[in-house]
Amino acid sequence: MEIVKERSGSVVHLRLFGRLDNHWSQSLDETLHEVAREGARHVKLDFSGVTYLSSAGAAILLKHYRDATALHGSLEISAASERARSTLRLMGFVELLIAGASTDASRRKTLSIPLPVESERATYESRVLDGRKSELSLTGNPDLHGPSSPLSVYRDVFSLGVGALGANHEECRDLFGEFVAAAGGAAYMPTDGTATPDYMLSAVGLVPTVQALYAITFKGSPGFQLRFESNTPDAGVPLSDIVRACASLAETPTVGLVMAADITGLVCARLRRSPARDNAVQFDFPAVRDWLSFTPEREFARFSGLVVGVASASPSASLAPFLRPIGDDYHGHFHTVVTAFRSLPRGKLPVGDIISAWLQPRSVVSVVHLLRDPRPIEGAGESEFQRGACWIFPIAGGNA
Repeated sequence: MEIVKERSGSVVHLRLFGRLDNHWSQSLDETLHEVAREGARHVKLDFSGVTYLSSAGAAILLKHYRDATALHGSLEISAASERARSTLRLMGFVELLIAGASTDASRRKTLSIPLPVESERATYESRVLDGRKSELSLTGNPDLHGPSSPLSVYRDVFSLGVGALGANHEECRDLFGEFVAAAGGAAYMPTDGTATPDYMLSAVGLVPTVQALYAITFKGSPGFQLRFESNTPDAGVPLSDIVRACASLAETPTVGLVMAADITGLVCARLRRSPARDNAVQFDFPAVRDWLSFTPEREFARFSGLVVGVASASPSASLAPFLRPIGDDYHGHFHTVVTAFRSLPRGKLPVGDIISAWLQPRSVVSVVHLLRDPRPIEGAGESEFQRGACWIFPIAGGNA
């Protein structure tokens, strides 16, 4: 592959010759990044000499098209060989990328076509949704001291923490446990000894309210959808791998994540009793065992899970106390609503439809806090999932 660069005023022209496969797509990626660093906002690509175009090459084109559009610039293919044009047509990208081939409406429609995200552990497929950034807010503190605060779960609210469904703090005093809230639905694990999770869905005139001792909340609509499936039938995809894939699409230091997935196994914990019932929660060993129930090995294989969480590569001082390491690169905090097995439809999925379909009578099994146990021999490792769909929320400003 040969790439020839020329500049004419504010427009950079790139002429490509040869095969644009996975290997050479990296060179194109580097060249386009270099063009952006030079301040050029308009790029025209001449694909007349391109003899082969792979999905990896198309993914790079779409990535830089999105970047240019976000900066009110442009990236388009001014000419293409019949082979390249045919491949783009089969992928559904002719109207998006080739100059003069589409209206703005058809370009927006094409953005929903799935693209691959590379990984050794899983096959990923991404879709661009509305691309807007969400706002992150924090309630209470992770030490679980102080009164609860009401959290209204509207359809654009996504949250996790320790709380309970009820009208006020006193009503929930003996109930506080792990909760998940998403798109008008909320579920939590009461600590009153019943061991039966409860949930509530929004309806006409009804908005679920969680009394939260602490909460990490992001508000907005997803910018991307990411589907994944493990490349190994007998092994799942680690949560840390899924987080890295989601963060690579979000391109923000902090990302909110909602996931509906088949569980391979969860490494998790649950509160044994309400933090509001006693003076102080003890997180030091061995007292912590009186407060938390831990899994000695992965649980809930062949169940489904609704996961809500936040991950950050560089958390702010206010966010950092709420997060724990989930891999070498990210800190995060994730809760899961465990449900009876549910299959996911194909195609683009509205997150609210999945929440309302999965939170049903006798379907919700538990609500748990996901852990990472990296001990080399005794450790249970981290939670893994076989396949699923993620809704990705880039966080504005990176942190709360």
